[in-house]
Parts: sequence; structure tokens; C-alpha cells
Amino acid sequence: MKKGYFGRNASGRAVRREKSCGAVVFTRDGGETRYVIVENLAGINYGLPKGHVEAGETEIETALREIKEETALDVRLVGDFRTETTYALGGGVLKTVVYFLAEYSGQTPRALEGEIGSVAVLTFDEAMRRLTYENARSVLRDAQEYLSYAGAI
Repeated sequence: MKKGYFGRNASGRAVRREKSCGAVVFTRDGGETRYVIVENLAGINYGLPKGHVEAGETEIETALREIKEETALDVRLVGDFRTETTYALGGGVLKTVVYFLAEYSGQTPRALEGEIGSVAVLTFDEAMRRLTYENARSVLRDAQEYLSYAGAI
């Protein structure tokens, strides 16, 4: 599915579909797992690093590029974690976001000018409170459970 793909919903109305990819990005700090949360440029929403798929990119390529563009981090994907969330935007747009799980170490995330407003590295509980939307909190919960099940945290 490409950005701008048009389809029809269950009631036959035309919808434009968009696809983004990103990741739940984490690091280990003193034995504690901490998560990267980004604030949008307008300073009103906090979410996980993600962005639109560009022509010819795979989901993984998009996720890695967007993480680098938004946070200046070089990350490695962890395990086979992959989850999707779909939600309606205004104007008849249906957006699907694919999330992976990514780890970094030995780097300091920073907001790159023109991409996002700020970057925070937070504990799970802090991140859950900071994230604006329930779908992002659900993805973070799933990632935390995955890491816990894998014995990684």
C-alpha cells in the first residue's frame, strides 16, 4: 500500500490510504529499559518515531530511515516483533502504521531540526503517561511484553 492509495470503505465511500513505519526504540540504562518518545513539531502530540513510506522502500528501510531522521540514532531491530495499528485521519484518510522493535546504545538521541520538536528517553511508566494516543500506548505495552517474555528486561 502506497501513500495516496485510494480504495473504498465498507460503506462504499472513497478513502485515501497512507502507510507509515517506525519502531518502539529502547535502550538499557543502569539495568533499566528506557524508551524513546518524540514530540511533533507543533508541540501537541507525543508518539513513537515513525514516518511515511517512500517509493521503493521496504517497511524496515522506512522504519530505520525515519528513526535516524527524527532522533539521529542508529538502531538495530530486535527479534521478530512487528505490529500494525490503523486509524482514521480527517478528510477520509485511513492510516496504517507498522511498528518494529529497535535498540540503541552508546548514543544520545536528539531532535533533528525540521523533523520533530523534541526527544525524550523515559521509563515505561513515564512513556505511558507521556504518549498522547491510546494506539501508541498499546504498541508500547506490546513491545514491553515482548521484551519481558524474551527475558530481555
